[in-house]
Amino acid sequence: MNVGIDARKYFDFGIGTYIRNLASYFDTQEQDAFTYFAAPEDAGHIRRTHRGETIVNRSAKYSAGELVSVSLQANKAGISVYHAPHYTLPYGLSMRSVVTIHDVIHLRFPEYFSPLQRAYARVMISHACRAADAVIVDSEFSGKELVRYVTCPAGKIHVIPLGVSGNFSPGDGSARPEEFTRKYRLGKKFLLCVGSLKPHKNVSCLLRAFAGLGTEENLQVVFIGERLSEYAALTSLCATCGIGERVLSLGWLPEDDLISAYRAASVVVLPSLYEGFGFPVLEAMACGTPVIAANAASIPEVIGDAGILFDPSSDRELTGAIRLVLSDQSLRDSLREKGMQRAKLFTWNRCAERTLNVYRSLA
Repeated sequence: MNVGIDARKYFDFGIGTYIRNLASYFDTQEQDAFTYFAAPEDAGHIRRTHRGETIVNRSAKYSAGELVSVSLQANKAGISVYHAPHYTLPYGLSMRSVVTIHDVIHLRFPEYFSPLQRAYARVMISHACRAADAVIVDSEFSGKELVRYVTCPAGKIHVIPLGVSGNFSPGDGSARPEEFTRKYRLGKKFLLCVGSLKPHKNVSCLLRAFAGLGTEENLQVVFIGERLSEYAALTSLCATCGIGERVLSLGWLPEDDLISAYRAASVVVLPSLYEGFGFPVLEAMACGTPVIAANAASIPEVIGDAGILFDPSSDRELTGAIRLVLSDQSLRDSLREKGMQRAKLFTWNRCAERTLNVYRSLA
């Protein structure tokens, strides 16, 4: 079997994590061949890092050109199964194909996107569901969303949860969270929120809930990912609530610092209204940090009984949940242990192995 994989998003944040971890597992499968279609700037790294052939594709992402150029290359390369790790499945593929659709947020929350973005997503997701021989989703929730919004045939859908790197762990005795807090000039106690700050992430709920705690907890909120300054409404909300000095936005950090942040945090909060999976929940649990997350979308599937779920429309409920976790040491210990055990169910090897089985079922 010669599997072609679109790796042009190799260094992207979410999809890139997915591609990199699949490729690392595929490196161990010597009975199969793998061909990666790479952006020019990534091709050298992929060649040095992974077994198999790397073909450079110069089409821009989300362009009309990519919808044809990748398929022309794949058709010439002797590919038996092609995998698009994102919903942009090329037209004109001559072999069996697999597409991974992580979510349909453009269709679920159209008000967050421009008319062009909405139209592109609807056309491409609908095409992918029709044309692909198999559709992989990260959660049962995402599978139901596909059936609901684009009438994807349920028989094509394969639910394969994502994994978490073994680097995300509580650490050994050498792990020193205080070095992270000192490096970024943080206090000893902080809430952590990781990812983008787009409207569906419901960050305003977290900020209002934090304001509701008052100052008695001597607590900060730390954001890693998109910067708060890029969102005027959130910056204004901080000022209105009088919490601006206790809210810190660090931007995107290297993985080592992100892991240290998880380990150092008092609580990780994911208030999001919509997730196809929810990496921050899984990463936090793997690091042994208590998690409070919205009872919405795919999040309950990932968190199970290993965290606290709250109504994402109620900042008062979130305030109460934060106060409870901070004040109850036995609860924190229980969440820590349950979270670490829960995270062990989600491995990249298991994800990649099940993905490989989908390829083989088609080949």
